[in-house]
Amino acid sequence: MSKITQRKHMDYVKKQYDVTRRMPASWYLNSYRYKFNVTHLKPFLDKLKEKKLVGLQCSSCNSVFFVPKFVCGKCLVKPDRWVDLRDTGTIATYTISYVKDPETGDIIQKPIVCVRQDGSDTTHLIEMSPDVKYEDTYIGMPVKIKWREETKGSLDDIEYYEPIEDKAKDMPLRKE
Repeated sequence: MSKITQRKHMDYVKKQYDVTRRMPASWYLNSYRYKFNVTHLKPFLDKLKEKKLVGLQCSSCNSVFFVPKFVCGKCLVKPDRWVDLRDTGTIATYTISYVKDPETGDIIQKPIVCVRQDGSDTTHLIEMSPDVKYEDTYIGMPVKIKWREETKGSLDDIEYYEPIEDKAKDMPLRKE
């Protein structure tokens, strides 16, 4: 450490407070307006069991949430309309996860993606197909859901996303 940083650390004086700040509050859950209730998600979970997707639409701003939210982040209204969604989407962003292969011990680079489901205004985090290399992943890539064979009615029913044909990928940016 240099003398300048040492001097700064030595000048710090911890303040002692006689009384902590207090704030009146009610901790009774009955007084809360929004409560977690799994029955609110029942239509969503039932559709997942049927290998179908639904989103929750806000009646105030018309934002569609997939995965459903209890309160709209824009207008603070409880979304109340279920809308059907397609099983396709686009990658909004992605990152690389480094995983050790259990058989060989090698480090594998896997893309973890945020997908914006077609018909939805929000994204959710999920894995890509094991066949997809991170070098081939890009923002705006069209993807489709790969469902598990047996569904239970949870988000785990979506095994991963796999890429579909992107007709716009090789188009020129402008005409010459």
